[in-house]
Amino acid sequence: MKKMPTVLLLLIFAVSAYSQELYMPLEFRKAYENGTRKWDGTVSEKYTQNRSVYKLRATVDPHSKMLHGQAFITYYNNNPDSITVPVFHTYHDYYKPTSRKAGFFNRGEPAFSQHKGMVIEELKVNGETINLNDENQVRYGGTNYTIILKQPVPPGGTMQMEVKWSYEIPGKGFERSGAIDSTSMFIAYWYPEMAVLDDIDYWDRIVYDAATEFYHDYSDYEVEITVPDNFVVWASVPPSNVNEVYAPAIRQKLTQAAQSKTPVRIYDETDFRKTATGSKTWRYTASNFPDFAFALSDHYLWEARNYTDRHGDYFIQVAYPPDHPEFGAVLQAIEESLKVFHGKFPVYPFPYKYFTIFNGLEGGGMEFPGMANDQHISGRLYARFLGREISDAQAQLGLTLHEMCHMYFPFMMGINEKKYAWMDEGFASFSEYFIEQLFEEGATDQPYLASQRVLPMMTPTHVAQGSGINSYTIGAQSYVALYHLLGPELFTKCLHAYMDAWKHKHPTPYDFMFTFNRVAGQNLNWFWKKWYFDWGYMDIGIAGVKGNTVTVKNHGGRPVYFKIQTSFEDGSTITDEVSPAVWKASDTYVHKINAGKRKIKAVKLYIPMSGDAQAANNSWQAS
Repeated sequence: MKKMPTVLLLLIFAVSAYSQELYMPLEFRKAYENGTRKWDGTVSEKYTQNRSVYKLRATVDPHSKMLHGQAFITYYNNNPDSITVPVFHTYHDYYKPTSRKAGFFNRGEPAFSQHKGMVIEELKVNGETINLNDENQVRYGGTNYTIILKQPVPPGGTMQMEVKWSYEIPGKGFERSGAIDSTSMFIAYWYPEMAVLDDIDYWDRIVYDAATEFYHDYSDYEVEITVPDNFVVWASVPPSNVNEVYAPAIRQKLTQAAQSKTPVRIYDETDFRKTATGSKTWRYTASNFPDFAFALSDHYLWEARNYTDRHGDYFIQVAYPPDHPEFGAVLQAIEESLKVFHGKFPVYPFPYKYFTIFNGLEGGGMEFPGMANDQHISGRLYARFLGREISDAQAQLGLTLHEMCHMYFPFMMGINEKKYAWMDEGFASFSEYFIEQLFEEGATDQPYLASQRVLPMMTPTHVAQGSGINSYTIGAQSYVALYHLLGPELFTKCLHAYMDAWKHKHPTPYDFMFTFNRVAGQNLNWFWKKWYFDWGYMDIGIAGVKGNTVTVKNHGGRPVYFKIQTSFEDGSTITDEVSPAVWKASDTYVHKINAGKRKIKAVKLYIPMSGDAQAANNSWQAS
C-alpha cells in the first residue's frame, strides 16, 4: 500500500470530523462505524446489496378484472450474513377492508369492502410447500410475508421461491394502479416482490398504506402477460416477441415512429377488433430494473415518435382514450422534459430510452420504471384559472416533467422513498423550477408551510402524518436553496458525484449530504441542520426600509434563497438575488439597494415557487 500524502490524510480527517457533527440515529451510526457506509459519502468496499431474478407469468381477464399470476423467484444473498427470515411484499393487500389506508386518492371506496387483496394460492420455498396457516413457517402482517427458513441462505447462496396468486384489479378509487374503464387498466406492484435488505433497517417491513410509495432492489425480469388477442399491452420495456404481438402494418408504423420527429399514430380506433378470437402472450425481458409495470386496453389511441440529442435516441410514446384528444400533446411535453434533464437539471442522461405515458390516473400522476400513469390536463382547463391561453403541452408539462424526473430519483438512484420521500419527490418537484411557472409567485399566503403538522424533514416519511408537505414543497425548496448556495456549476458537480457513486444502489440522506460536503470542499452541516434536522418553516419578511437599506427577517428559520425587487418612483425596477448563505449565522439580513439617486417607491420579497408561509409581510410601500 502506498503511503498516503499528509494533505490527503488531513482532508479525510476533516471530512469525517464535520460529517459526524450531524445528528444520527443509532441504526445509521452503526452502519457508518461498521464501515458498510463511509463518512465521505463514497461507496464502501463493505457495502452489499441483494437482488432477484423474477420469472413472472400473468393472465389478465379485463372483463372480470382478475389477474392470475405465477412467479419463479431466485433470490441472491450477497450479504455477509446468513438469511433466516426473508420477507416479501404483497402490496395489493392494501385493498382489503381491514387494511390501513392513508393514501392521497382512496378514501375507503365501497367497491373495496369485499376485496380479498392479493390471494396467495400456493407458496413453495426451495421446492417445499409452505403452509400459510402455520406461524412456524410463515408470518403475515399488513402487506408483508415473513418466511421462517429451515435452512438459512448462506452468504453467496440463493433461495428459490415459487408463488401462485390472484387478485381483483381495483376500479373506481384505486391507488396508482387499477382499472380506468371497463377494458383499460394500468397494472403495477402486481407480483410478490422480495423486500430490500439493507444495512440500516435490515428487512424493509414497512406496511404499505399508500401514503408513501416503494423501495426496490435491482433485479432481472422475464415476464409473460397473456390477455385477449384484441388488446394492446404497453410495458416498462418493449416486447421481445414483436412479430407475434404486432401485425406487419403496426410493425411498419413502429419503425416509422422510431425515425420520426413528429407523432406517428400506431393504433387508431379502427385498428382494434371489437371481439377477441383467443388470447395472446406478450413477452418481456428487463435487466437491472427496480420494478416492472404494464398497461392494457382494447381502444386506447397510441402515438409515438423519436427524440434525439447528444445522449442518443429515445422512443417516446403516449396512450390515451379517444375522448381525451389533448393528451397527444404530452409527446411535446416529454420532449421539453428531456431538454430540461439534459441541459439544466440534473444534466445527466435520461435512464430509459423507451418511455411511455399512459392516461389513466385521476388526480396527478404516478411513476413506474419506463412508464407513468398520468391524469388528463387540458390547456382550456388551465386557462380558466390563469386568465390567459396556454397550449395543451404547456398545461401537461409540469406533471410530465415531475413523473419523468422519477426515472432518475428513485428508479436510477435506489432511494427508500417510504422513509425519505423528499429525496425523490423533492428532486422531482425541484425539476419544475427550470420551466415557466404558470401561476404568479408569492401572491398569497401559504400558511400550511408553517403548520404544526410540518415536522423536521428527517422524520421518516411513513411515520409522519402530512409528510407530503415535506416530501414535495419543502423538499423542492431545500434543493432550490442548495442550488443557489453552491451555484449551478458546483451544485451539478456535487450532484453528479452523488449519482455516479450511488446509481443502482441504496443511498441514505447522509450519503447524499456527505457527498456534497466532500465534493464542494465545504462544511455544509449548518445548511443540512437548518433544512433537514431542525424545526422550522419558510417565512421571511421585511422588517423595515431606511434610506437605501432594507432589513429582512427570517421568521421561519429555513435558509431560503430569495429575491428583492425594488421599484423606483421614476418607473424603473431592479431585482437582486440573495444567497441562502446570509442565514448561516443570523436570522436578520441587511441589504443595501443600489438606488443611486433614484427614490425607492416599493420593495417586494420573492421566494421561488411560492415558498413563503406569510406573503403579507413581503411588501413595503413608501408612505
